[in-house]
Amino acid sequence: MNKQIVFIGGGNMAQAIIARMVTASWKGKQIHVVDRNPDKLQRLQEYYGVQTHNSFGPWIGECDIVVLAVKPQQLSEVIRQIHSWLIQALVISIAAGFKVETLEKLTETSRIVRCMPNTPVQIGEGACGLFASKGASNSKDHELVNRVFSSCGDLFWCDEEEMLEGITAVSGSGPAYVFHFIEALEEAGRRYGFNKVQATRLAIATVLGAAQLAKSSTDSPATLRERVTSKGGTTYEALKVMDENNFIPMMQKAMDACKKRSRELGEIFSK
Repeated sequence: MNKQIVFIGGGNMAQAIIARMVTASWKGKQIHVVDRNPDKLQRLQEYYGVQTHNSFGPWIGECDIVVLAVKPQQLSEVIRQIHSWLIQALVISIAAGFKVETLEKLTETSRIVRCMPNTPVQIGEGACGLFASKGASNSKDHELVNRVFSSCGDLFWCDEEEMLEGITAVSGSGPAYVFHFIEALEEAGRRYGFNKVQATRLAIATVLGAAQLAKSSTDSPATLRERVTSKGGTTYEALKVMDENNFIPMMQKAMDACKKRSRELGEIFSK
């Protein structure tokens, strides 16, 4: 499939996605990147062999897929400059907050897909939430989107656009929660006599091993937790403290706050 794709913006997430694409079925010459930062463009060209541009032009109209990968605050102006070249393209937005309805009005096209990736995309272990407009709710466009993101990790197609707010709360911001938990394990390791390197290794190995076990097991996380927990034992005492301090309700409250903020940003950018 000799499709052409252009990334409007060459930031960290765009670079991560491109890095995964070229490890799969995409060739560098099929991928274009537009960015004003010459260092980013040079690095992308050298590492992945992509075609780079420091300005917009009619050539964008020859691309089959346009990925909007600029900051939300810049998106409206960027679309204004390129919208006349988007008529035939499938438009994918990874900008948080911009709803399909708003994107359709700005781009004046109906083939829109929103994507909410997270940072583990960098290593092909990401979680990407996806939602398609009615104009892109067909097998052909879904196949194109899957081909772009298939090497990035697990893909989750949402039936309702509002579900992307849940994706943001659980997986979009989720790595930060996990990193914070790793920090807590690391700090405990240092308090218990391990040096920083040892404490960090111990914390990461614990979280990574548990996640891999949960992924490979047919049992639920709750069942796996119960198997580690003997009543009156060491794990029981630790989890008892977590429960007494409302660990799960606290996490739910944190994710609800994240989801609420995602909704607020969507309302701001739709104005």
